[in-house]
Amino acid sequence: MTSDIPELDVTLTADGRVSFVHTPQARAYLRRLFQTAGEHIVAQFYEYRAKRSDRQNRAAHALFAEWLRAKDGWTLGALKLYALGQCFGYLEVAHPVTGEVLLFPAEPHTSKLDVGKFCQLIEWILEHAAEEDGVILLAPDEYTRAKAARDKKAARRAA
Repeated sequence: MTSDIPELDVTLTADGRVSFVHTPQARAYLRRLFQTAGEHIVAQFYEYRAKRSDRQNRAAHALFAEWLRAKDGWTLGALKLYALGQCFGYLEVAHPVTGEVLLFPAEPHTSKLDVGKFCQLIEWILEHAAEEDGVILLAPDEYTRAKAARDKKAARRAA
């Protein structure tokens, strides 16, 4: 079953407590989504999925494509490698002949990321597109909810 509800990875301790796997990203997301301190929200728990859905993959490509419009001279591949390296770090590899130190993204392919890392990358893209290029991207689920709210408001005004 696929849901439009955001997924935040948590770990379970021996005493039954949960903690976020990507705590800073999860807290930032929740602060943005629920702006009233003490607001009562509901959480769903189910077994961790290691594989992303096609919908998640399409959403990431849409975010990259939108951000790419503000990156003159960049290619989609270059932007992906840049984001992967900046988000997950780089590996330093010495060239065997020249000794030159080369940097390669520690996670060089989006296709190899599990759900947790993929969510981390999406959050990184949203934050850095805005900071670096002033490109305000909406997370796919946020966009869907915002569009539905606008359509509902327009329908009420028309009635």
